[in-house]
Amino acid sequence: MNATVLLIQQTAVRNEFSVFMSIGDSREQFTFTVDLPQQEPFFVVSGDDRCCQIFRFNQQISAKVGELVGEIYLGKRVEFPAHLGTFLTPEEAIAMQKPFPKQPALKR
Repeated sequence: MNATVLLIQQTAVRNEFSVFMSIGDSREQFTFTVDLPQQEPFFVVSGDDRCCQIFRFNQQISAKVGELVGEIYLGKRVEFPAHLGTFLTPEEAIAMQKPFPKQPALKR
């Protein structure tokens, strides 16, 4: 299934954005927030609980949505719709996982 961001809009709440997406034939809406740690030169973008649940096997798509929200937050222009990639079922995502490479045993 294709995952596409249709629109990102700032809400009435400061540093909060509504993200409208299509995932396959389904239409979804999520809330993303931008947090500014005190006296740090960066910001953190995070999705709501429902977003975390839906994208738990597709974290690469959630990360791309976060990047788009960050660009909007910084005032950059983003063209919509923005295709983000293929949304995998849990079974497809698990099948694509690569095992960790074996590490040499530590010498004592």
